[in-house]
Amino acid sequence: MENFNNEKKERQLDNLTNLVEKHTRTERHLEQYSQIGSKENKETARKKQHIREEEMQNLKDKIITGDKQTPEEMLEDTRIRYKSTGRYVANNYDNIPEENLKNIQEKQKNRKMQIENFED
Repeated sequence: MENFNNEKKERQLDNLTNLVEKHTRTERHLEQYSQIGSKENKETARKKQHIREEEMQNLKDKIITGDKQTPEEMLEDTRIRYKSTGRYVANNYDNIPEENLKNIQEKQKNRKMQIENFED
């Protein structure tokens, strides 16, 4: 069990590192190329940045406190992620690369199943 927890924390740290790197690159691009590029692309990048910031905070909280959420908290978090991702896709459907869209749709399907399982 401890090996599983260590692997889980390692994955969380890797995920946090990847998010921070993406956030930093995007922030740098927004600063360097603020004079060029379309307004829609900049707004999309800012929305992604906001989502990344929330994900980074969630991961930091999980790493620090562990996953000591009650089932009700887990259900609520899953519902929030499902709804916010749905809004993101609805607002940015035309700008999301095909592969990313497939990944998002797969995650949404899994979240929906989790919600249904929690509610049963």
